[in-house]
Amino acid sequence: MAIFYPSVDTDQDDIDESGGYHAERAVLEALEILDDKWRIFHGLEWRYIDDREGEKVGETDLVIFHPDLGLLVVEVKGGGVRFEDGKWHYDIAFDGSMSEMKQSPFSQARRNRFALEQRLRKTSLGTDILVSTALTHTAWFPDVTWKDPAPPEVPHTGFILDERHLDNPEKQLRSILRESHPDGLRWAPSHIKTLIHTLAPEVNLISPLGTTLGTIRDRLFKMTQGQIAALRALRKQKRLLVEGCAGSGKTLLAVRLAHDHLMEGKRILFTCYNKNLAEHVRSEFQGNPSIYVMNFHELTKKLCEKYGVPYAVPAAEEAKHLFFEIGAAELLIKVAASVSPKYDTIIVDEALDFKDAWWIALESLGKQDCSYYLFYDRGQNLYNEQDKWSPPFAMEPVILDRNVRNTKQIGNFAVRLGGLTISNEYAVTEGPKPEIKTYGQAADIPAILKSLINDLTRKQKISPDNIVILSPYRYDNERLGIKELIESNKNLLSLDAVSRVQGKIRISTIQSFKGLEADVVILCAIDGHLPACKPANLYVGATRARSLLYVIQKETMES
Repeated sequence: MAIFYPSVDTDQDDIDESGGYHAERAVLEALEILDDKWRIFHGLEWRYIDDREGEKVGETDLVIFHPDLGLLVVEVKGGGVRFEDGKWHYDIAFDGSMSEMKQSPFSQARRNRFALEQRLRKTSLGTDILVSTALTHTAWFPDVTWKDPAPPEVPHTGFILDERHLDNPEKQLRSILRESHPDGLRWAPSHIKTLIHTLAPEVNLISPLGTTLGTIRDRLFKMTQGQIAALRALRKQKRLLVEGCAGSGKTLLAVRLAHDHLMEGKRILFTCYNKNLAEHVRSEFQGNPSIYVMNFHELTKKLCEKYGVPYAVPAAEEAKHLFFEIGAAELLIKVAASVSPKYDTIIVDEALDFKDAWWIALESLGKQDCSYYLFYDRGQNLYNEQDKWSPPFAMEPVILDRNVRNTKQIGNFAVRLGGLTISNEYAVTEGPKPEIKTYGQAADIPAILKSLINDLTRKQKISPDNIVILSPYRYDNERLGIKELIESNKNLLSLDAVSRVQGKIRISTIQSFKGLEADVVILCAIDGHLPACKPANLYVGATRARSLLYVIQKETMES
């Protein structure tokens, strides 16, 4: 079966067939019989920058691709269609009356073909592959049988697709592509990957950066309609708020958006509060000078150092707290006057962690009309009072309420742990329930951990690098009590929260792991002590688990 981007289910009964979509559905059904070498991109929208005319937007019904043959841009026109006296018309009534089209279907397809070519030329494909493959266009009329003569916009009727090709379109598709470029070269896997990344980024959008863990993991990361809608809104609007539950793919949407803006030649600032999250995201853009990924305070420090503004953190705790909350932002505003060039796009992930003063500082780094995007989850509020946080601009947020990270069992458990009332949808509704293990005092924790790790790695055959131990406390805190365990098992345990090292289990605080995820999470030393074990902190910790969650809690805690 052909591979569709995005995936389609033509058997579902609730597909909207109004507005001519019945014709596109008929064509999609016809293309299903093709083998999996064929890639079908449908309902495409794109933006790109023309070197002379500036920003361009475009859309097309279909792009059909085969690695041995090339690319075919298709405009689908349903209903009665006529070409008479050099003009195109719709049949609009049973009496044979017609309405003239504003534009020829082939002209639309040709315009979209050239727009596609411009978009692809700005990728790593460049011009080499494009001159060595077919890149042509046509129109498909699924409700009529085309009769001679051919309109002047096609070489002959063999370039036209109609209702006769709904039963078996492959022969006609191959003929059009072969005739367009008889000696086309086969696309390399790297070229195919670039094409998919360019035309259908949402396909890979929720694909995690780590390895897989069984069928649950494979089924979790599916693109949802809410995420597709959010991505399209992000592409069209210069400023947007994206509010989503834990596991709804906010960070991956933010990364995908950054990739899109990079392809448009924009200079981007991507920031967040968490240093580990920033490091994780930065690895996605290694070596690209057009994007700067840094957590807020490190961003301030680096820019101050670059432009000669003193950056000194006070030693006294109260003064240090005030510096990180307000003083750093004031320094950033000061240094912003020297920053050149300014940023075209500012993207803020985990935006609920940001203070009001930081918004002014960040915007001072952007151009006058810069794009500005915020991603956040009100349930993961670790550093601000809930009713006092506000974004830097007012607008209705795009809501993501489908969890594609956690199973339903883990997600619902996390909601209860966090004392929340939110009701989310889940991509996977079955899976192991979170398992609770209790302890009397901190000295009991190492033995419990040893037993659990032994069971996971030896009996259940789970690779250690798929496991993360999270706690409200640092590894050397007496409430956690595992410092000696770590020092005696350095070959198995790692304090590097970001880097997955084969054969090693990572250990981190919940706060430092915010925005990240793992297949298996052991939430450790949950003793109810505040503020470390406040509900929001526990909610964040539990929602880091994709497939399996274990909680080691004090026996006095309620289950």
